[in-house]
Amino acid sequence: MQKFLNVKNIIALVLIGIGLTMQLGPLLPNISPKPDVAILNIDKPNERILTLVQSTSDLITDPTDRAKMAIYSQEFATRVKNYDAQLQQVNDVLSLSAKEFFNGAMSDKYSGLDDKIINLITSACGGDDNHKLTEVEKVELSEVFMGLAWALIQRK
Repeated sequence: MQKFLNVKNIIALVLIGIGLTMQLGPLLPNISPKPDVAILNIDKPNERILTLVQSTSDLITDPTDRAKMAIYSQEFATRVKNYDAQLQQVNDVLSLSAKEFFNGAMSDKYSGLDDKIINLITSACGGDDNHKLTEVEKVELSEVFMGLAWALIQRK
């Protein structure tokens, strides 16, 4: 064992290790930090929409919840334009789909969130009276929820 650990052998082992590392270097994964990537590609809404959705966006503080709510809001905003429904049916769809999507994870987590969502809907639809949504109301509702999605994905 004494003969094996002489200086020449140690230097040889170190050089072999360096050589192997240099050969394997391009094969090893790059450990540099990942760049920031937006989770959704949404255009910035106008100031009126931003003002309307800001308090709802500010209420959700957990980054994971913000990301999930942004994805959910964008999907709802995309789909609502194709609905042929009354206001109450849209409320029902939103409520039931949220329960399914979030699987109870946000239930009672943010006090007043449900009221703020209802306020967003009624502000886009001209009140809370049940009526068939017009094309203009569907577009407005879509813009409001797309604005909410945009506000949620902005860095805090």
